[in-house]
Amino acid sequence: MRKFRTKSKNNNYIIYLGLFIISVSLSINYLIRENLITNDTFLDYLLTDTLKVSKSSSDVDFLFKYALNTELDKSNLVLKELENDLIKEDVTDNYELPKDILPSEPIVYIYNTHQSEKYKSNYLESYNIASTVLLASKILKEYLEDLGIKVIVEEQDITKLIHSLNYSYGKSYTVSRMLLEEAKKKHDSLTYFIDLHRDSSVYEKTTAVIDGENYAKLLFVVGLDHDNYEPNLALVEDLSAIIKKYNENLYRGIMKKSGKGVNGIYNQDFSPRAFLVEVGGQYNTIEEVNNTLKIFSQVLYEYIVEDLDEKEKE
Repeated sequence: MRKFRTKSKNNNYIIYLGLFIISVSLSINYLIRENLITNDTFLDYLLTDTLKVSKSSSDVDFLFKYALNTELDKSNLVLKELENDLIKEDVTDNYELPKDILPSEPIVYIYNTHQSEKYKSNYLESYNIASTVLLASKILKEYLEDLGIKVIVEEQDITKLIHSLNYSYGKSYTVSRMLLEEAKKKHDSLTYFIDLHRDSSVYEKTTAVIDGENYAKLLFVVGLDHDNYEPNLALVEDLSAIIKKYNENLYRGIMKKSGKGVNGIYNQDFSPRAFLVEVGGQYNTIEEVNNTLKIFSQVLYEYIVEDLDEKEKE
């Protein structure tokens, strides 16, 4: 009889636990659906309570450690040859981190005019994390700050702003221009302005396979419909040269746009150090994007260091 009662009690515990889990799941789904809590709030709760760590949802260390299955190498703050001999030549000779050049204030502003652009869905959705260009911007921020460059990522919801202003989707660049101006007013130190997008081309066109690993290719877009486009073009040409030094397969080229039917400016008249980059396409995964952004962060690092060094010499 005792054994029977023990087994019955165990079964009851399992039933109660199952009902509790189901009720919690239904409650959370309801709260998110009704916008009573946000995905970020829920993620913060998961990170703090379940994983027993205190992390902000904007801190994508979580993604690297638990979702992307890799960790940021915070011990290495200089350019080095990447794994699997990705870099064709050693670019690290006599290249040290110029701590006296890098400002302590934020100098890079990353935003997404088309903030809702998504990459291929994957298991991140189980964490209520969408694989969007905004997530890619946060990943790039992590890598740049790991190298000592302070970054601001624009997180205001551009789609909601468009709707609140009764604008059409075609006015996206007008809205992102407002955010650019607002960010510059708040942080006068901002110097480099990156509008990060993803392409809509086929997978084969936006993907590079290097030593058996997939990477999202990089494509720059330059608008020619403003008088001072030459510095913007020169900037991406410099970045292109550095990318090729790492691996030409990562590089898709520079797309110049002007005339009817296109924006033609892309807010690049805002600053000579403003540019638009498309990282992969709609069929790339966030892992492939992550692989590329790790390299692109070092490309940007090299360009920014040289640029700041030239400024100091002037």
